[in-house]
Amino acid sequence: MQSVPTILYLGFSDTPVQRLKFAGVKRYAATRGWEVVNVSKTESGPERIPAFLARHRPVGCVIDCRGNKSRLGPALFGRVPAVWLDAPEDAKTGTAVNPSVSVDEAAVARTALRELSANFPKSFAAVEFQFEPYQRLQKWSHDRARAFRAFASATGRPCEVFKSRASESPDDRAGRLQDWLSRLPRPCGVFAVNDGTGFQVRAACRAAGLSVPRDISIVGVDNDVSLCEAAVPTLSSIQIDFERAGYAAAKMIGATLAAKNAKKHKDVATSASFAAENKTIIGPLLVVRRTSTGGRGRREPRILEAVEMIRREACDGLTAAQLAERFAGTRRLFDLRFREAMGHSVLDEILHVRLERAFTLLAETDTAIGAIYARCGFRSHWALDFLFRTRFGMSMSEWRKRNRRK
Repeated sequence: MQSVPTILYLGFSDTPVQRLKFAGVKRYAATRGWEVVNVSKTESGPERIPAFLARHRPVGCVIDCRGNKSRLGPALFGRVPAVWLDAPEDAKTGTAVNPSVSVDEAAVARTALRELSANFPKSFAAVEFQFEPYQRLQKWSHDRARAFRAFASATGRPCEVFKSRASESPDDRAGRLQDWLSRLPRPCGVFAVNDGTGFQVRAACRAAGLSVPRDISIVGVDNDVSLCEAAVPTLSSIQIDFERAGYAAAKMIGATLAAKNAKKHKDVATSASFAAENKTIIGPLLVVRRTSTGGRGRREPRILEAVEMIRREACDGLTAAQLAERFAGTRRLFDLRFREAMGHSVLDEILHVRLERAFTLLAETDTAIGAIYARCGFRSHWALDFLFRTRFGMSMSEWRKRNRRK
């Protein structure tokens, strides 16, 4: 009897992010009839890899490097196809291990700037992640902060970066962060490179007597609900498509096997296709807006009132024209004032609220796909379907399969 082909997934943390990646690996494996074995962080040290390879004889391995304290380089896996998620740099060459799937840090930083700019801050700032004693794992943190500073500086406003320090205790870091935040020109938009860092920033603001979001607006990354909802006020966060990262990694293994088979049969086209897919970059999916960036329009009370109306009524069919009619002046003037205060148009805000409702219905309910549009304020299913495919590159059915919360 022929055994079922197996993929090993080597994860090093049990977090919502890791679980999303694992779900993506399983989704691709299901299309190939493969089994996925999740090797836990306590079992996946370098010394154990040969035994796992011998026991499972996998067709490939996905190595999730997030939180990995040891290097699992290509040499450990021999001829077994392996793909790295959040790949570390090779110690000898200084380049990322390939094949790999990594996050577009510049796109994350750009998204953070756009979200924070809506509050018209006088300055910007970025706070790096602290992960001691494994400083080499912080490259992603440095890259995000560096990109954010470059984008923010291009706006003509000052931007400071709070850098991590080696061998700094949590208490020392908290005190230093509190003093640093107190000195920033306010109002200030602060980009925390992940949600854990955002939680620390919020705590430091409270200790320093700074109001969030009036003095300091904050956006994090990962949308770790356990952290974002626990913060007071709640923390806005950039959701990255981690499930797609896992799917892409598993798909690379499929491409590797196809390329090997193509080499046997001299199929040059397939081999070239694999070479093109040797590295995949994923970016932000959306910003999950919460209270920490909720100070939009504070200099325009009527714009803040308009935002609240959109939150309440966008999914009931409220249009930009109907909203403008509720305020004095012309629609054009209202649109200009709204864009000045928010950094985007009235329609953008309405569509954002409607899409948030669509995501909730897709992920948490059994509402039929064809019925969702009416509950989100769209005039037809086709209007929502077109918008969804254009922005996210997939159908609502596909998104639901990938993100359904059980």
